[in-house]
Formats: sequence, C-alpha cells, structure tokens
Amino acid sequence: MQCITDKEVDEWLRARDLPKGLFYDGASARFHLRFYTPAGHRRVDAFVRHYLEQVVPPSELLIHVTDWSLYEQSEMIAIAGIRSNAGEIRGLVEAPGHVLSSAEKELGVAIFSLAVSFEWSSYLYSSESRSILFNWEGDVFDFWSDSEASVRTMKELLDCFELAELGRDGANE
Repeated sequence: MQCITDKEVDEWLRARDLPKGLFYDGASARFHLRFYTPAGHRRVDAFVRHYLEQVVPPSELLIHVTDWSLYEQSEMIAIAGIRSNAGEIRGLVEAPGHVLSSAEKELGVAIFSLAVSFEWSSYLYSSESRSILFNWEGDVFDFWSDSEASVRTMKELLDCFELAELGRDGANE
C-alpha cells in the first residue's frame, strides 16, 4: 500500500481517466445505483469483500477518504495502525489516499469497511473496471460504472445482502 496526497489522488485518477467526484465535477458514468449500506461492521466487511471479488476485476485500487470530521481518537488509532504497518507516518489530513495492488485486497476491505463503520466519507476506485463505490458517511453507497456487466453483478450482490436500491431522491425504488 502506498498513501498519497490529494494532489497525487488527482494525478492517479487523471492517469486512469476516472472522475474525482461524480457529484462535484459534472462527470457521469453510464450506470448509477444508490442503496443503503449493510447494517453492522461484519456485514459491511463481507459486502466490501464480495464487491472486490465479484463486481470489480482484480486491479489496482484507490481508497480516498474525504471526510472524517467527527472522528473518535480510537478510530484514528486503528487507521494509523494500518497505515504505519505499511510504513506511512503521515496522517489522513496529509495523505488521505490509499493505493493498493490487487494482492492487497484484504487491506482494501479493512480500510474501506472501517471508513464505513466510522461514518467517514470515502471513495473506492477500481482502475480496471472504471467503477466507483462511494460511501456517504456510513449511511448510503453510490455505485457508478460504465460496465453493464458490473452493474448486473452489483444488483445480484444487493439481492444477496437484501439491500434495496434507492432513487436519486433517497426513496426506495
């Protein structure tokens, strides 16, 4: 794992032709799904693992933590421990991006699942499938992809976890 700055996040995304924030820069993907996050850390962890195993192909990933304003010290200790294990001494404020190889899938599951459980906003970008999973402070996930096959698989995953799709206005579809 390599931790990177916001500027380096922008460069990583630009090099892979991925938009930084689909709600903020006017970019859009062909397909979009919105749904509630699974309830409880273990279900979130399982969902993220299945997402990385079934929806996106093995590829380099970027997890960008974008908001952790209401954090507890214990939460930051957990994330700092994961980061320091990879040799990172900077905090999230200095380097909020986490680039992971396909072999580091479990590390990606840990970081993204903790961000969801801690109610921090974060993006999970897949360079190979051009798919993005956005965590709205642990409440709602948004999923974007240009791949119809990825969307079909994501819908199967939603069924498996009994997660209903939400409309753009937040109502169940």
